[in-house]
Order: sequence, then C-alpha cells, then structure tokens
Amino acid sequence: MKKILLWLGIVVALLANEDIILFSTAASVTPQKIEETFHKAGYNIQQNRDMNGPFLKQFKQSDFAIYNLMTIYYPKIAMAMVLKDPDSGIFAPYSVVIYKKKGSHKTYVGVLSAKAKAKILGSKAPKKLLKEQEALDIATIKKALPKAQKEELPYHPQKVKEPLLSKYSFEVDPDEALDTKDEVEMVIEDGLKPIGFVMANFNDFAYDLKEAGIKDFIFYDTYSLCKLKVIYTVARIRPEAGVFAPCTLAIYQKKGDDHMHIVFPNIYNWIATLNLKDKKAIVELKKAQKDMEAVIKNALP
Repeated sequence: MKKILLWLGIVVALLANEDIILFSTAASVTPQKIEETFHKAGYNIQQNRDMNGPFLKQFKQSDFAIYNLMTIYYPKIAMAMVLKDPDSGIFAPYSVVIYKKKGSHKTYVGVLSAKAKAKILGSKAPKKLLKEQEALDIATIKKALPKAQKEELPYHPQKVKEPLLSKYSFEVDPDEALDTKDEVEMVIEDGLKPIGFVMANFNDFAYDLKEAGIKDFIFYDTYSLCKLKVIYTVARIRPEAGVFAPCTLAIYQKKGDDHMHIVFPNIYNWIATLNLKDKKAIVELKKAQKDMEAVIKNALP
C-alpha cells in the first residue's frame, strides 16, 4: 500500500502544473472579502469583475456560482520590475481568478506563478522580483482564504513553438512620442469593440513611476483587455484560465529611446499552460490573437 501511495505521489508531482498557483477553501468567503485582503496587503486593485452577469446575458447560462476576474499589482515590485525589464509592465496589472462551480462547496483562487511569468518575458525576466511577488501572492491568498488548501492541477503544460510574448517596436522621435502615443491608442481603442474585446481597465502606470521619482519613461500605459467569448469558452474546460484574463497590453517609450513598444502575452500561453486540446477553444483563441494583431498593425504609424 505504501509503495502504491508513493507511486501515486510521484505521478502527481510529475503531472503537476507549476505555471498556475491555485488554492481552495470549503469555508464561506466572497470575492469582496478576498479583494479587501489584497487591498490591506498593499496591492493596487484595478478591477474585481463578476463575470457571471455577462456570461448569463450573452450565453444564457453559466457553470459557476462565482466567477470573478480581479486585476491587481503591487506597485513597489511592479516598478522595480520595469526598471529591470520594461516589458514586465504586462503584469501591471495581472489577473487573479476567483471561482466556485455550481453545486460545489469549494471556492478557488488562482494566479500565475513566477515561473510562468518568467517564461512569458524570456531571458530578460527579473526572476528574483517575480519570486518575491509570488511569495507575496501566496501569503495573501492564504490570508484571504480560511483554511486554504493548495490544489495541484492534474495536467502538465504542453510545449509550443511560438513565442509567448507578442511585441511590436517602431521608430518614433522622442519629441513626438506623446502625440504618436495618443494617435496609436485611439486607433487601438476604436478597433477593440468590432472584434469583441472589452477594455476592462486603463492604467497610467507612468503616474506610479513619477510619484516614486522614477523618470526613465516618457510614458507607460497599460490596458486590461478581455474577450468574453474566449474566457467563457475556455473557463468551461479549465476554470483556472482566468489567470490569463484580462490580458494586459503595455505601450511605452523610454527616455533616450527612439522606439515605441507595444507588448502583450499572447494566446499561446493559454494553449500551453492549460494544455488545451479542445478544438473549439483553440479556434476562439487563435481568432482573438489574429484579430488583435490586425488592430495593432492598423494602428502603427
């Protein structure tokens, strides 16, 4: 019996998904209480959006009693990260998923791990700061969930050939950066609704940087973007998919740099980390990626 249990333990460890940190509780807890805990811990809460209303309105049903997408960031760590790697503003904010299936007694809270974020950012990823953020995330989730239990997802991420980060860089005279930024953002914003995307939040991240005395950037804007059909379709298969939604698109230009940059985590993160095989879900994801790329390319000067 001991050998069987040991073997099962090894199998679970091999299958465990290290890209997603997931905790659960059987105790009574609300998304609002979870938000309060994160706020008290020093996080900036951008949104804590109940998705059940939109699910029911558009698709006439929901598999969940609770499905919230909370976008957050911890200013001190986020600012330190963009100084190490400017692209890491794609996690200012990042997403926390809160869900409870209909008929279940468990509430789940999930977030991307430092390992997953580092894979997205690539070789320049500020790994030490990402680990610091992960430790704070875990401590805060445990504080938010009475009798929190660590959950192990029963699948391993699959490998993908495609880059996990979509990035566009184009030449812009620093003296014209703010005007160009306004024009580019206007075209992107106008292009979102026709392709089914919602701008869940806009964050002038440069404000945090300036308040902290950091003057490395001409501007730094982030958009929290969500396509309802994508999260609805994928969450029915993998509820933990909310760790990717909304997705943050960052637009920035550093002082002394004659290039503006647009960057966001792409849909191949969903396919890989969630080990998606469902053809319908993959079609929806790839369409969202293609549509977003078209909007951005249309906005480029």
